[in-house]
Amino acid sequence: MVISLVKGQKIDITKNKPETTRLHIGMGWKSQHHFDIDVSAFMLGEDEKIIREEDFVFYGQPYSSNKSVQLETSISSVEKQHFLIDLLKVPTVVKKIAFTLTIYESELNGHTFEAVSDIVLRIVDSRKQEEMAAFPIDYSFTKESAIVLGSLYRYGDQWKFHAVGAGFFGGLADLCKEYGVEVDDQPTDTNTQVETTTVSSLPNERFQVVQERDAAVSGEEIPKQPAEPIHLKRESGVQFDEQRIETLSQRNDDLISLFADKDEDTASRSTGDSSETVHTLPTFLDDSQEEDYDSFIQSLTDVERAFLVKFDGGSISLDLAKSFLKQKGLMVALFINGINEKAFEHLGDNLLEVQANSIVVFDEFHSLVLSMKERANHEH
Repeated sequence: MVISLVKGQKIDITKNKPETTRLHIGMGWKSQHHFDIDVSAFMLGEDEKIIREEDFVFYGQPYSSNKSVQLETSISSVEKQHFLIDLLKVPTVVKKIAFTLTIYESELNGHTFEAVSDIVLRIVDSRKQEEMAAFPIDYSFTKESAIVLGSLYRYGDQWKFHAVGAGFFGGLADLCKEYGVEVDDQPTDTNTQVETTTVSSLPNERFQVVQERDAAVSGEEIPKQPAEPIHLKRESGVQFDEQRIETLSQRNDDLISLFADKDEDTASRSTGDSSETVHTLPTFLDDSQEEDYDSFIQSLTDVERAFLVKFDGGSISLDLAKSFLKQKGLMVALFINGINEKAFEHLGDNLLEVQANSIVVFDEFHSLVLSMKERANHEH
């Protein structure tokens, strides 16, 4: 039976299915206008960043370093493009594979996902040729030009899938920056940089991934990497107009649109008045709840802990949050989504929500955040 996913849902992919080792992740859509929509896959480590830039898979680099993730053009009418994933070959340091859609030169041409409909992601067991799940986007976007459709992620020794369905302003360049892929906004120096030997067979050959070597000369073929990696000075990225990238980096105000599609029942659980008295951590916690709290706190990065400690009365202003995260080079929406993913995994629900001009903690977790704040104050 095919599982129909909704936004935010997570499902098991390999649990009790040891034979499921190869996946087909297909994407489809319909658009009112003829413009380029590109699919990409980011292979991420524990810190939600690309480990190797060769593991950023897009049409200019259609397979990862060890070919565990490959991008192909689909020939069916159901989908436009698809990824082939060999789960057994995915390096153990890769904890998540995020799948995205972006519109090429959206700001220049005025194209957005408002003109795109019937977006769907399909998960197929390649060995059995059986569809496992489908994530149809049954809601509309407005001026967004990038979408994180979903992600495969490790849970222990198993794989799961998270249906994200989040829209962003900016495009591929901003997603690259968020995931740690250096964007090359300088003109290419042909005396020091050469194209990779990988050439896209896809129709849109607009991006150029380059490698820089001290002794490289124009037209020289880059040798295959030996078993013991050599340390090469690299710059890998996407050729974008520098002014455009600078403009997009100033548009953090629009990132709160990620949360515009939250259900009303979720909003009804919000804290409302940030001046509301916050109760301390309950004195009596059952063992399982205490373990859940501890495991969640341990799963957080130092930056995530420092961010939550800044909450006052269960909330933090959006301006203060942006200022803090801008210093770390992080986007507000993706950062909050990352915390909520961990909260959902360990606590069974989201922790944070954007409301108007602030970010708030859901009522049931006020005591948890207050406890973290008190613990941090005590340590200092």
